[in-house]
Amino acid sequence: MKRLLPLIVGVLLVAAPVFAQTAAKPKKEGKEAKSASESKSMSATGKVTAVAADSVAVKGKKGDWTFSVDKDTTVVAKGASHKMAAMKADNKPAVITEFVSVGDDVSVKYHDMGATKHAATVTVKAPSAAPAKKGKKK
Repeated sequence: MKRLLPLIVGVLLVAAPVFAQTAAKPKKEGKEAKSASESKSMSATGKVTAVAADSVAVKGKKGDWTFSVDKDTTVVAKGASHKMAAMKADNKPAVITEFVSVGDDVSVKYHDMGATKHAATVTVKAPSAAPAKKGKKK
């Protein structure tokens, strides 16, 4: 009996930090889950109805949206990486109007910031139809 008591006390001392960590984990996960839901990314798809240096307006099947755009907004479009590199070499700021135009089919991933929707990524799926160039006939 005298040997059993120190053994039980030793096991409890070793196990105490484990029990303390499992009790603290649900609180930490609750905070992480809350912040993850606040920064949840949403998406919208449609045609661009207006574009400016600081915003993009999109009309989709489910509604109309206006997204704020800033230097952190990423634009994915055909030829955008080459154009971006050329602008950077000329020390010109990149403006969304260089890559997105009215009539383009786009998909926008955004964060709802309360009164405004911030566009994180604008992907140009199909550019608006450009007038056909006349080619040489053979």
